[in-house]
This record gives sequence, structure tokens and C-alpha cells, in this order.
Amino acid sequence: MTNFDSCITVNEHGTAFKCTGCHTVSKLYIQHKLQTFACPKCGKIHDRLYFDKYLKIPNQNAQFLKCFKIGTVGTFEGVKHTVIGQAHKHVAYRYADKWDEILLLSETGEISFLNCSYGNYTWLREDHTIPAQEILSNTDTVFRFQDRDYDFLQGYNYASKYCIGEFHYDVIDVKNIRCSDYISPPYIISIEKDEKSKRISTFSGRHMTRKQVSAMFNDYRIESQEKEGIGIAQPVLGGINVRTFNKMCLALIGFIILASIFWSATRSYRQIFHENVPVSWTDTQTEDFVSKSFYIDSNATGNYLEFSTTASLSNEWIEAALTLVNEANGEEREFGVISEYYSGVDNGYSWSEGSNMGTVGLSSVPGGRYHVKAKIFSSVTSDKNLYLEARYASTEVWNTCILVFPILGLMIIINLLKRRYELMRKGEIDNLFDSQA
Repeated sequence: MTNFDSCITVNEHGTAFKCTGCHTVSKLYIQHKLQTFACPKCGKIHDRLYFDKYLKIPNQNAQFLKCFKIGTVGTFEGVKHTVIGQAHKHVAYRYADKWDEILLLSETGEISFLNCSYGNYTWLREDHTIPAQEILSNTDTVFRFQDRDYDFLQGYNYASKYCIGEFHYDVIDVKNIRCSDYISPPYIISIEKDEKSKRISTFSGRHMTRKQVSAMFNDYRIESQEKEGIGIAQPVLGGINVRTFNKMCLALIGFIILASIFWSATRSYRQIFHENVPVSWTDTQTEDFVSKSFYIDSNATGNYLEFSTTASLSNEWIEAALTLVNEANGEEREFGVISEYYSGVDNGYSWSEGSNMGTVGLSSVPGGRYHVKAKIFSSVTSDKNLYLEARYASTEVWNTCILVFPILGLMIIINLLKRRYELMRKGEIDNLFDSQA
């Protein structure tokens, strides 16, 4: 009776398997771990435990990636990896969601999986340190593993359509395997649970670029391979961790606001000087008034000052033509402040307009010693005093907005782009400019 072991031969090149269909002799790489073998020539599938189980399954029309023929050797970080098997898989009932799984055997005996989906590569290895039960029983969509936050991406069952070469698992009977993928680009964790036997396998890996895979196998065809969409663990936006980016932006905004509040509380509206200037009703123009010297604090970006005038007015106006004089270099800045107030009664209704106070701001004033010259013009009908005051004014709200709004804008743009990329990753849209299906 023909069985799996009866088809194994040993020669000077090592252990080999003779296909029962086309009698092709193929070298075996994982004889002691081998569970399923598919002839690279005719595609006939042999199961080690149940030899006749898959012999009649059609497998000869397989279309495999030609860059990864059985026995192809690649080198990554000084370690050689040999292609020992290749399977074409797809998500159950979603044939367009497909990938090629290339089994690699390292020279140290480790088996890994190089998956390719539409030109996007992911390399995974079995990892027993992953707390699978804890992750699967957790209702949160995010978990932390080895100092990284992983997000749940998708859960699915899959089917194998074609296969060739050696497999250390049953590559055909996978209908009870439930997969869960979690990503922290460029890293990925994949958990496979057999819903029948409850056996769990855990894998960790990372995204690989076509250039990296091409260099690994020294095959230019891989790099020139057509690529569609976003890889399952492909980092986007330059590999920005958007969650960390958001936290940093919010922390920066909080610091700016607190600094603004502190600066405003310690500096804004602190008086610089004040004077009472007499205004005579006998003349519309008074003599020049010169204030005492006063000192303005040094500030790298210049000070914002507020000059105000206050007088008791009744249907009158007062204009103060002011000149701020820098005593160190004689530089003068001229500006004016107007106070006017009118009131009356019209058709039994009282009205008023204007104010007893006039205010004007002066920006970019360097620190130093100054004095103010004033010429007063008015329409007053009695002698009055004009109260003239200068103080530091606050531009902190405006300055804070100038700093905060661009940060918020950048956050919104980054998060919108991230959202679009994730839709592409899940296959819900084909490019950034598509609408969501």
C-alpha cells in the first residue's frame, strides 16, 4: 500500500519525495516537520497522515510568483533563506482579497512566511511570546505589546486555492481557522485560532518593501512588480505615529496656552506712566506738553503698548497728537488719540454716542527710556483735565491663536490623511481621492 513514507527516497543530495502522479523527484527540506507536500510539477497534493485525502484535488493550474520558485535562496541580514513552499490564498468568499504565502526556511532551521498581496510584502515568524488569549478576550481594539500600541485591523477566515512545495501544516483544510490581524506599522501581529480544536498560533512580523525583498533575493523583477493599494502593515505619512503625534500636539497647545496666560497675567496692562494734562477752553490748541521720562522693558520681539486719554466730556471732543520719543537715539513715532462724546434727545428719545475715553495701540516698541510729547486740540467749553496713560497691552490671545491654529490645522490634515490611508489599507477605497463605498 502506498503511503507517504514509501515515496521518500534518500540519495547523495539528501532526502527527496517521488510524486505518485508524475513521478517527479523533489528535494525535501523539512522532512521531520512536513505535513503537506504539493508536487511542483503536476500539483498533486500529498498529506502525510492521510495519504489519499487530497490526491484528487485539482491543483495543476496554479499561477505562482515566478520569482520564488522552490529552492530559490535569498539572504537577509547575513542569514540565508530558502523557498520551500508557496500557497495562493484568499479571504473566504472574498476572492479579490488574496495573497501569496511563500514559506522560507532559514539556515538555522526557522520557518517564516513572506506574504505578498498586490505587490505589498509582509514577513512573519511564529512568536510564542504574544499573549494571544489575553488579546482575543480583550474587548478593546487597541493593546500594548513590547512598548508599541497595536490596533485591530481585521478578522477573517481564509481558503487555499493553489499550493506547491512543502508545508509544516495542513495547507488545504483551513476552513476552521479564524485569523485576527493587529497592526502598529510597520509591525504586525497575526493570531490564528482553530475554532474546532481551539489551538492558537501566533505570529509577529513587519512590512517589507519591494526593494528590500528584491535585494534579499537579488532579483530586479521583484522591485519592478506592480503594486496596488497600501500594504497591511505599511507605514504611511513617513511612518508617523498619529496617536503619539496627536498627544504631542495637544501637549504643545496646552503649554502655549498656559505660557500665554502666565505671560499675560504678569505683564499685560501694567502701567508705564500717567499724567494729567490741563486743557483750556479759551483756545482750541494748547501748548506742547512733555512728559517725564519713563522706562519700557526690553523685549526681543518688541512691546505692544496702549495709550489712552480720558476726560469728562459733554458734546465735546479732545484730540491728543502724541509723539513717543526714544531718548537713546531720538527716534520718534507719531500717533493720535481722540476722545469724543455726544448726547441729546430726539423726538422724546435720548441718545448718546462716543466715549469719554480714547485708545490707540502701538506695536513693536523696543525697550529703553522714552518720553511723550503731546499737542492737544479740543472743542471744550470749560477748563478740563485730560488724563493720559500708557501701559503694556496684551497681544497674547492673538499670538496664541497664531501659534495654536496652525498646529490644530496640521493635526486635522494628518488625521484626515491617516483616515484615508486606513480606508485604502482595508480596501474600502482605491486611492486618497475616492469616496468611501
